[in-house]
Amino acid sequence: MKHEGLNRIWEELKTLHKLSTRLMVERCQNMTPEQVKLMKLIHKEKLSQKEIALKLHITEATLSVRIKRLVDSGLIEREIDSDDKRRYVIVLSSQGEDMMNEIQKAFDYSYQVICRGMTQEDYDAVLNIIKRIQNNIKEEIE
Repeated sequence: MKHEGLNRIWEELKTLHKLSTRLMVERCQNMTPEQVKLMKLIHKEKLSQKEIALKLHITEATLSVRIKRLVDSGLIEREIDSDDKRRYVIVLSSQGEDMMNEIQKAFDYSYQVICRGMTQEDYDAVLNIIKRIQNNIKEEIE
C-alpha cells in the first residue's frame, strides 16, 4: 500500500510536469524547455558560457550546442564583455528580447491555466505540501 501511494505521487508529478511543459512549448513557438531556461537566465544577466553551464548544471559542450541553435535562430548573440575584453558573454538579441516577452506571456497564461479554480489557500497548501516533501527528502540525504 505504501509503495503504491509513493508510486502514484511520482506518476502524478511526472504527468503534471509533462502537461505543463507541453502547455509552455505550445505557447513558446515550440522552443524546448531547455532553450526557455537558457533564455530566461541570460535575460537576467550577462554571463559567460562557463557561468551559464554551472548555473544550468550542464556541461559546456551541451551548452555550446544549445547556444549555437539559438544564435543560428537569431535569438541570442555572443559579445565581448565590456569589463574584460578576453571574455565573451551571451546576451539576447533584439529578436530574443521579443521572444522573452512571448515567453513571459506563456508563463502568465500557464499560471492562469494551472491555478484555474484554485483559491489562494489551495495554492498555498499545494506549495506547502511540495516543500514538506522536499524538506523530508533533503533532511534524509544530507
